[in-house]
Amino acid sequence: MESIKQTKEVVEYYLTLSIKQQFNLDLDLKDEFILTENLVSKKLIIAPTFSEKMLNNPEIKEFLHALISDINNEDQPNIVVKLESEPIRNVV
Repeated sequence: MESIKQTKEVVEYYLTLSIKQQFNLDLDLKDEFILTENLVSKKLIIAPTFSEKMLNNPEIKEFLHALISDINNEDQPNIVVKLESEPIRNVV
C-alpha cells in the first residue's frame, strides 16, 4: 500500500512539474487522477478523473491526457525509477 502511495506522489510531482514548465501554473493535481490496475495486463496505470476545473480548461486537460497516455504506454518501473532518482522539490 505504501508503494502505491509513493508512486502516486511521484506521478503527482511529475505532472505538477510538467504543468509548471509548460504553462507556468501551479495546480493541485492530487484529485485529478487515480492509480489502478489494468484488468488485462495487470500493470499499474494512471486513470484521469478530471474535475470540472480541468474540464473547463481544454488546453491543460489535453496536455495532461497526452502526458498520462505517454506514461501508461511506457515500461512503468523505468519511469518510477527515473522520477525517484531526481530530488523532489516543492513546486506547488
